[in-house]
Amino acid sequence: MSSTTQQVMMTLAALAATGATERPSGESLEQQEQRILTGINSQLANTSLATGGQWSAIWVGLTASRANLAYIAKNNTGVSPQYALCLRGTVAGSPIDTSEDMEVGLMLPFTAGGGGNISQGAMEAFTDIIMGTELMGSLGIFAPSELYVTGHSLGGALVTTVSLYLLAQKFLSATSIYPYTFAAPTAGDQAFANLFDGIFPHAMCYYNYYDIVPYAWQNLDEIYQIKSSVYPFYPNSNSKPISGPGPTVANEPDLSGFIKGIAANTNNNSYWQPTQQTALNNPSDVTPIFSEPYPAGATTDFQKFEVQVGYQHANTTYLTLLGLGDNPLPNLAPVVESVNPVSGPPGTAVTITPPDGCSFSQDSVVDFGIVPAASATVAEDGSTITAIAPVGVGTVDIRVTNIYGTSPVAPVYPNLTPYDYNDQFTFQLTDGI
Repeated sequence: MSSTTQQVMMTLAALAATGATERPSGESLEQQEQRILTGINSQLANTSLATGGQWSAIWVGLTASRANLAYIAKNNTGVSPQYALCLRGTVAGSPIDTSEDMEVGLMLPFTAGGGGNISQGAMEAFTDIIMGTELMGSLGIFAPSELYVTGHSLGGALVTTVSLYLLAQKFLSATSIYPYTFAAPTAGDQAFANLFDGIFPHAMCYYNYYDIVPYAWQNLDEIYQIKSSVYPFYPNSNSKPISGPGPTVANEPDLSGFIKGIAANTNNNSYWQPTQQTALNNPSDVTPIFSEPYPAGATTDFQKFEVQVGYQHANTTYLTLLGLGDNPLPNLAPVVESVNPVSGPPGTAVTITPPDGCSFSQDSVVDFGIVPAASATVAEDGSTITAIAPVGVGTVDIRVTNIYGTSPVAPVYPNLTPYDYNDQFTFQLTDGI
């Protein structure tokens, strides 16, 4: 069965997160760009994805801060090639991305795109991509006659600004640019949204009803006001007509106060969403999906709320809600379940094991904290890596990097995952250290 355009665009948007974390021991900008390009193309070769093995990535642009990224994909299977400009969303843990998301207390005129005002954070992300990469030169080389522009989360907000900029530069006509946003927070005010809607009435803007991010910054207070009496964030076992795992923000003063505090970041600036499609996970039309049960480490309502917020905003959740099944995009980035031994002097041979059902690719490299392993050998079947501890002190996380990404730090504290993993290694003091 052929995939829909929105399924393809969301898949391309999700792949922008491939290899987002720089190798802990360091790599050049060019090395990371090449690693990301290789990882995206490896996944695009998978014919079971919505992209059907028909697309390939032909350019990756990573900004000097490494906080923002764009890539261009091409589909050669039709009568004429299709091109998509894919803009990466927020990288978890990136202070720059977090700043771009949260700097909404000041609005700036969007003269680069024809009018309206956008947040200072949205402006920083926009200028970082346009001025900090070779995007425009690369698009000029490929010279697409039509261009899809897609992104998830912060990437979705970037879609609105970049699409208007491309038009203002007379790169393409408005009818040849096809914006697709997923889970996008608002970038600007009503004048900006009206400008975007007027120029791109064919834009497709998708959001999950239970995803808090698209409510920022136009109507974040709805989370604890209007929707608390009908379909609350999040319905609990007593909620009608939809029940869920909770916690219900309206019933928890700490959560309500937290949301109000975030909403106050706008400094009374008025934000406005471009026209959105009917909500995915719309409780009045479908049975919503939630992350449940909560992991054992999520013991407080605030922690449970964090878990649910992350789940509802995730790339994979959007792919599932768009009809691509429960495992729409396999996670190929490495994961470390355990290391053995957990301590020793420099030169210790450490066996690194992935979770059941996972394996390490042969291109995997290992870092002890910010220092590369003295050597690392991947088992032929990928079941383990044997790494030799370098010279070091203290306790560090052993992390594995391949073309798909870098293993997350484990254990997370508080551990809001369902997994009890440990990647830490403690160096034992030896003479001369």
